[in-house]
Amino acid sequence: MKDGKLFQLLRTLPIAERQQFRDFLHSPFHNKREDCQRLWAALEGVKEGQLPEKERLFQKSYPKSPYNDQRFRLLQSAVLGLLESFLVLREFGQNELQQELLLIREYRKRGLAKHLSGARRRAEKLLEGLKTADALRVRHEIALEAFQLEAQENRIANLSYQPLLDQWDEYYLAMKLRQACSAKTYESVASTSYDYGLLEALFERVDWERYLAIPAISLYYHGYMMLVRPEEEAHFVSLKQSLLLHGESFPLTERRDLFILAANYCTRKYNEGRKDYARELNEIFKVGLTAGAFLMQFSRFTFRNIVITALVVGDFEWAERFMEDYQAYLPQRHRESTVSSSRALLEYQRKNYGQALKLLQKSEYGDRVLNLSAKALLIKIYYETGEYDLLDAHLAAMRTFIRRQKNPSYHEINYRQLVDFAQRLLELNPYDPDAKARLREEVETTKTVAEKEWLLWMLKEVA
Repeated sequence: MKDGKLFQLLRTLPIAERQQFRDFLHSPFHNKREDCQRLWAALEGVKEGQLPEKERLFQKSYPKSPYNDQRFRLLQSAVLGLLESFLVLREFGQNELQQELLLIREYRKRGLAKHLSGARRRAEKLLEGLKTADALRVRHEIALEAFQLEAQENRIANLSYQPLLDQWDEYYLAMKLRQACSAKTYESVASTSYDYGLLEALFERVDWERYLAIPAISLYYHGYMMLVRPEEEAHFVSLKQSLLLHGESFPLTERRDLFILAANYCTRKYNEGRKDYARELNEIFKVGLTAGAFLMQFSRFTFRNIVITALVVGDFEWAERFMEDYQAYLPQRHRESTVSSSRALLEYQRKNYGQALKLLQKSEYGDRVLNLSAKALLIKIYYETGEYDLLDAHLAAMRTFIRRQKNPSYHEINYRQLVDFAQRLLELNPYDPDAKARLREEVETTKTVAEKEWLLWMLKEVA
């Protein structure tokens, strides 16, 4: 059997959902075909990595019939369609607000004003506290349905379009700014540019003071301005304040994007030399973790960045608690190596060099950049502990490792510069102040070098 759409979707279903779909198939309202029930019964117990023969599955579905490939393909399509319907209904069943909205629409069609009014009150109750652009859309749709029902009942004289127009403006501005933030962020990594249509005209004509009281607009307004006018730091301050006040009112995916937007701004400022933004970034990470924003698709890179930021600002105890509390969110295959290498960074900062070396030995890296980061930490440990022979051998091995990489990345170029400067630091005559000054100046003026601050500090320390 080929790994087709049905089987690919099946693999994503946990046991509970497989059992729920079985019940769905046995409900006459949703399905009356016994062959679909039999095929699912054969598929339901399939384990990870297994791919059963299609002839065997056909025999389970049609015990008295010879194999017919066309018939089996049609059966798979039928079960796939039912499974898709199940997933849609399951998602819909978890969205009370969407249910009320559709009920309001149905009551409007049937001309049931009292019923619509009751459903509207329930929907508005669910909307309380929601600050998202989607909430603005739903409020508009509810108001529109009520408006249309009143129009059906010929109460035109008492109607006003103004609230509907205002609500639609709010929704449009929120969504336009949200998409603009996403596009601007993508531009920075994809070396491309987009036409933002009416956005520039909106910035010129809209009375923004009126709309900035709406979190779904203000957050993305300040986020967009951070991206296009990064020198105007007041936008970051406003975004951060709004995140602290309203962040948890947004769905998790949207919340994550907003916190990442703030974190990226802090990182950019820090890399430009604004070291005070390390504390801002540390706070963004802490608040975002509490809000669950960074836990969606929690990667080893995010984990390490959080640890490194805490170490930069000297928040050692919090970094240790973070590693203990959040390591369970890491993918199993990367957990041990990520935590070990992160703990090694902490022990290095505490000058527990022996413990740091032991932790690095426990780490295995499938990523070249993380591998180079660990090798860079070894450079620092060997130099600071006076293990100069080990350092010399390590630099030679690291130089060979980088040279073997085809199409070296930006990060690999940075680490190659580190190796070159570390070699020169190792060979530097500590009693030659002119040579020391020349090397220090060269490090300072080189833009692409990893561990630049460490190199400068070591050159300051050289007697």
